[in-house]
Amino acid sequence: MRNQGRIHVSNTTAVHRAAQVARRQRTTVILRAPVLPPFHRQILQTADLYRSKGENEIAVIMAQTACELVTESAFDVLFRAVGVSAKDQEQLRQTTYNLGNKRTAAVYRLLAKDRVQGQPFWRDFKAHADLRHAIVHKGAKATAHDADRSVSAATDFIAHIEAVIAAASASP
Repeated sequence: MRNQGRIHVSNTTAVHRAAQVARRQRTTVILRAPVLPPFHRQILQTADLYRSKGENEIAVIMAQTACELVTESAFDVLFRAVGVSAKDQEQLRQTTYNLGNKRTAAVYRLLAKDRVQGQPFWRDFKAHADLRHAIVHKGAKATAHDADRSVSAATDFIAHIEAVIAAASASP
């Protein structure tokens, strides 16, 4: 009977230990939503996809949309960083976020202290923005080369504006 008691205790202990090991080994699976790039980056990726499929006009339009979205984000961050009141924001908020627009560029320059027009990509960006305008408002056509240049200019423009946003966000 003694052996049986030990076996019983031993079995109970073994079961207890096995349960402890199983609890330690058990991992909790946490389902997380995938981290998505900012919306302007998603739109830029869409522009590049259309470019690769030869949908040149759509690629140009989407590239400019991405640029205007990142510029709008920059305005939001810059308003907070500079401490612009909600009332003043209403007055300064733009109807277009195309930095090729003189009024938009002037307000941006004032807030960001950034002369984006002096950047190496600016000439290509301006040509891209003008082409987008011609496509949308005049029915112009874009070549594959035009689409390549537009997506490239938009990529450079977005990287620059993202750096401005990061610097403004890091400011105390």
